[in-house]
Amino acid sequence: MSTAMSSVIDQINQHEMRKAEIVHHYSVDDFLSPAEQAAVDRVAAQVRGGRVLDIGVGGGRTVNSLLKVSADYLGVDNSPEMISACQRRFPGVKFELADARQMPDLPDGSVTMAMFSCNGIGMVSHEDRLLIMREVFRILKPGGLFLFSTHNKHCPDESAGLKLPEFRLSPNPARTLVRLARYGFHTVRRVYRRSRLRKFEIRTAEYSIVNDVCHDYGVMLYYITLASQREQLERIGFDKGAEAYDLAGKIIATDSTDSSIMVIARKPTA
Repeated sequence: MSTAMSSVIDQINQHEMRKAEIVHHYSVDDFLSPAEQAAVDRVAAQVRGGRVLDIGVGGGRTVNSLLKVSADYLGVDNSPEMISACQRRFPGVKFELADARQMPDLPDGSVTMAMFSCNGIGMVSHEDRLLIMREVFRILKPGGLFLFSTHNKHCPDESAGLKLPEFRLSPNPARTLVRLARYGFHTVRRVYRRSRLRKFEIRTAEYSIVNDVCHDYGVMLYYITLASQREQLERIGFDKGAEAYDLAGKIIATDSTDSSIMVIARKPTA
């Protein structure tokens, strides 16, 4: 993929993720998903008290859960708006503006666990995704852990095409009118965005970059199978056979048809 295409994907995704309504949306919740919770529970005893890096912290959904694992916490994001939202929401907690592709302020081998939640690692190009993985590998201590979620190439969303919003009638006529107006707005937005962004889609044997239904077709997202994800990690230097969980938080050995997969990668101890 060319540098120009990497820049296009950045522009599309950052434009969407820095909107005020999106920042607000990601600044409300305070929980881990079942898959995230299962992965954090799996490694908590090993990580307790160590340096925890929360990559793509967004509006702070994961902050309190990771602070329970370790007070030595740092949240980073490449969106100034998201970092500002976190600082307002969690005064006294450390947050920094940083791009996961290059984090020069973090020394080699200085982090016990890095976590990149909400499929955030899938909002860049293929080459940039590999840069993120290499950078995480660099900053992890020997035996350090990288927890992240990724969209699953074996799920129906990867090839679904355009989906219209759901619409439900209400016994209340006024409520039906509101729903109808909302339905019309989101339908027009989906059709417009889909027609504009689908030309940037990429599909290879290893991965896909898809303009899917997320954010009303406002973003480009990376999809990969668990087998290919494990191969990527191994090529970078992580241990073979990274653990993985489905959306329900159940460990999976080979693959799943869920929309995303949670992965635990370990840096070798030697």
